[in-house]
Amino acid sequence: MRLGKLAAALAAVVFSMGALAQETAKAPGHFYAGGGYGQSHWSPGCPSSAATCDNTGASVHAFGGWQLNNHFAGEIAFTNLGKATGTNTEVKGHAWEASLLAGWPLSGSASVYGRLGIYRGVVKGGGMFANHTETNYYATYGIGAQMDFTQNLGARLEWQKFPGLAGSSIIDNDVTIISLSAFWRFR
Repeated sequence: MRLGKLAAALAAVVFSMGALAQETAKAPGHFYAGGGYGQSHWSPGCPSSAATCDNTGASVHAFGGWQLNNHFAGEIAFTNLGKATGTNTEVKGHAWEASLLAGWPLSGSASVYGRLGIYRGVVKGGGMFANHTETNYYATYGIGAQMDFTQNLGARLEWQKFPGLAGSSIIDNDVTIISLSAFWRFR
């Protein structure tokens, strides 16, 4: 099932290349950095034996990237994935990632983009998972909308998925984040 979602995200990026090729003007390369806040959702978050489970939490992230041209950017990021807590259970984690973003303008200063990358996630357990820590490497993907307020300042609204966190001594989780970010282009 995860492989199917990854294949769908990759297909969306590949099939959008035709639309991207229609734009011939190239923006000069530039560095940008930003950060944001969001809501994480851990699925399932807790073992099925847990009587209660709060599988949503706050998520924060910081990122930096290089805009290759009007359509493509490479980005690295650190994301605090929040936590899930239940009856005698807690899991929390963070991830480092490297992604390629492919975007296309809608009108004026608004655009949409897709993200495909790889992450290194660390999950720590508490309660029944106490003293357990797991590290995973897996694909991450997402979609978002971006608005440029000035030549340097912009904002993003994004949905991003971190599938396959943990799975050995800690329950296997998929983390989905919806976030709002601001960024600054250094020109």
